[in-house]
Amino acid sequence: MDAIFFLKAGVPSGLPPNVKGIQLDPVTYGFSCGGADKYCSTAYSQLWQHLGGAAGGVIAKLKAQYGIDGKVSFVGFSAAHGFLNPLLNHESPDAVVLVDATFGGGKDGYIKAAKAAAVGGPLLVSVTSDKGSTDALNNGDYAWRKFVLEPAGMTLSPTSPVSPMPPPSKGVSSLGNLWYYRYSDAEIHHWDMGKILPHVVKAHLSGAVGKSGPKSSFLPVLIAVAGGYFVWRFFSRRTPT
Repeated sequence: MDAIFFLKAGVPSGLPPNVKGIQLDPVTYGFSCGGADKYCSTAYSQLWQHLGGAAGGVIAKLKAQYGIDGKVSFVGFSAAHGFLNPLLNHESPDAVVLVDATFGGGKDGYIKAAKAAAVGGPLLVSVTSDKGSTDALNNGDYAWRKFVLEPAGMTLSPTSPVSPMPPPSKGVSSLGNLWYYRYSDAEIHHWDMGKILPHVVKAHLSGAVGKSGPKSSFLPVLIAVAGGYFVWRFFSRRTPT
């Protein structure tokens, strides 16, 4: 059994028997933020610490808890960087998809995962929405470039999007197993990223999970959910951090 763990995103219905979709909700573990948005990055960071943190074994604990004996991938949106950045600094899941999930600095885990992916390590896909500003707390695209690609010292090569990903106006680039899709805010706003998620999962994540069953079985269910859109969980206060 393979698993995809979803952070700040809903789980689609109808996944095939060999792929388990699991939402990691910090509130159910007793971690939340004050104010209107309970799901800020601090809540996700506390969840990571609760599951093992820097001592390691977070993935092993999740596999044991949910009965997973196969591959493990993560899909994170927005404030999910509070969990995924430290996780990637200590462990290596089979694949990670960042859906506009880079805000602020201190992204050592992302840098480590990007460097590994660039030389053929576990898949890392970053899909961003560029607001055109240099505010790393509100423009995830700028944060990805400034605090991941720049300190990693990597130059990605322009390429074509993997079908069925729509071509971003600001380009697609890759290096090894590292992929970067750069959309403009006008094309797809941060809070509309749920519309792109089924496409990026079909394009990139299907090879990282579900291979124990027919390859084709995993793809249609993701696109069929909710009339062609991913089941996307929005929270009461729209803040990326």
